[in-house]
Amino acid sequence: MTARELEKIGVKPFDALHIASAEFKGVDVFLTTDKKLINATRNTDVTVKVLNPAVWLMEVLYNE
Repeated sequence: MTARELEKIGVKPFDALHIASAEFKGVDVFLTTDKKLINATRNTDVTVKVLNPAVWLMEVLYNE
């Protein structure tokens, strides 16, 4: 998704730019503690997983 598309679904401009850039570069996971950002990107076409660092760590530790 582009930054503008992300903004349309309620993502703040700088966050939208960061996620769009991460998606463009093929990043697998975008870590943030911003609950609004995590919720805004859930159930969208964003290919980057947007996760809380603690949730990501639990996934890594217990899904090996």
